[in-house]
Amino acid sequence: MSSKEKQWRKTVGTRRVCDLSSRASAISRFEGVPMGLTAHVGAVLLLITTLFWGGGFVAQKLGASHLGPNAVIVVRSVLAVIFLLLVQVVRRRPNLGFSPRTVRAGLFCGVALFVPMFAQQKAFDFPITPGVCAFLTANYMLLVPVFGVFIGRRASRAEWIGLVPALVGTYLICLTGADVFKIGLGELWTLLCAALFAVEILVVDRCAPGTDPLALSIVMFGVCAVCGAPLMLLPAERALLTGANVQAAVPALLFLGLGSSGVGYTLQNVAQGLRTPPALAAVIMSLESVFGALFGWLFFGDAFTTRCLIGCVLVFGAALGVELAHLVTGTGEK
Repeated sequence: MSSKEKQWRKTVGTRRVCDLSSRASAISRFEGVPMGLTAHVGAVLLLITTLFWGGGFVAQKLGASHLGPNAVIVVRSVLAVIFLLLVQVVRRRPNLGFSPRTVRAGLFCGVALFVPMFAQQKAFDFPITPGVCAFLTANYMLLVPVFGVFIGRRASRAEWIGLVPALVGTYLICLTGADVFKIGLGELWTLLCAALFAVEILVVDRCAPGTDPLALSIVMFGVCAVCGAPLMLLPAERALLTGANVQAAVPALLFLGLGSSGVGYTLQNVAQGLRTPPALAAVIMSLESVFGALFGWLFFGDAFTTRCLIGCVLVFGAALGVELAHLVTGTGEK
């Protein structure tokens, strides 16, 4: 394997543990962080970030019970843009980090982000729990190297092996009732979103180098808001845009926009700037699906069947195993 191939695999492997719109910023350092802070603080910040992201699945379900998917995406994206712009002001970045390269990359990456965001939010229009959505979404980690094959990247042996338990686990999670061939629409939308997130990561991997990570996220969120705005005015969604529905959805929208997107991305950049060990970061950030299931149980009383629980363990174990193997091979260790 060439050194260039190893570097790509290491880079994409690190990015795959990041959230919806800022996967590529995991390799960037947050400037201005006091050097006295330790990697242990970085680990704690990553844990808090992952808690925000896991809670985002519950907020998405709450938002979907009142508003259409595009309305949720538009509001959370606008809130995220406002929050991250304030962070950029505090950072005192020249031109707030918006170089022509960053803006161009953000336009492409923003479109690539909007589509899986819509698919994931649409899934909550159907009977699906936050935990199931979280674990099925985690399949994107395994799909990135598979899709990478089509653009000339070679998947490692660990990545191909990891697909086997992931596929079995996904099948067990998706089964509804006693019918071994029946898969719910919510699960299908989530699987689509996982595949689309894998494509988005490859787009970010191609476009993001040389850009400011938070400025890139701002442009991407802005594009998501622009893409979703006209769609939220379609008859099916417009009928839900009542004062009562908007008011009921406010807590979920605030959490998604300011918490999951705004605070989450900022803490992620700070934590990575503190040089948190990559293996530890991979373990912590892979807990996103676990926290999604935990919050689903706390807020909705969601319970897993034995079959579904086994599936979740298989998907989580496969994703985490591939991430750790990716880091080992990326550093040249055997």
